Amino acid sequence: MKADRPLRVWPLAARVLVRPGPVLRSLAAHGPLPSWQAVFLRFSLPLVLTSVILSQWLYGLMPPALPPESVPDPVGFGVYSVLAMTVGVAGLTLSAHYLVELFQGPAGPERAAMAVTLGLVPAWLGNVVAAFPWPWGNGLALALILYSLALLYVALRELLGLKPGNRIGLWAATLFSGAFITLVFGWALMDLIPGAAPELRLGTTWLI
Repeated sequence: MKADRPLRVWPLAARVLVRPGPVLRSLAAHGPLPSWQAVFLRFSLPLVLTSVILSQWLYGLMPPALPPESVPDPVGFGVYSVLAMTVGVAGLTLSAHYLVELFQGPAGPERAAMAVTLGLVPAWLGNVVAAFPWPWGNGLALALILYSLALLYVALRELLGLKPGNRIGLWAATLFSGAFITLVFGWALMDLIPGAAPELRLGTTWLI
């Protein structure tokens, strides 16, 4: 990846899915990355919106096998999903950025934001394929989420320049802190979004 080549969200997301190692190493040597605000607006937000819009469209074509009264309003659930995913991106980014010095890595919010954004690409794709009928949709979505966990590790390792002994530690700490922030805010957001009544929500349906 040449230093003067502009970074574009869709080619970058597609390449990181199939060739994560070379793409991330090339990105690490790319030179100055866009600011974390630009990473969010140009990369994270388009991916989140696309994931939610496509998944809600597919759920409209293939309604889930749930009691009608427990199916949330698609617009409300879409808004909730965007908010929850955005909180997830912010939580993981903040966690990686503020914990990286503890693990002796170079600080830089833009690198943390890019690592989290690219690491979550498979999970956002999993959100889309989860709309397909069970068990194929759910099984493939789970596989993509597991791939996302591994890709996040590689992205943090390559973009934050961690020493070998500190990589697992930062990855685990980032996941724990980011997941905690997402669960706290995601759970609070559920009651603000119209849709299925709280007593009718099935398990973690509203948190996925």
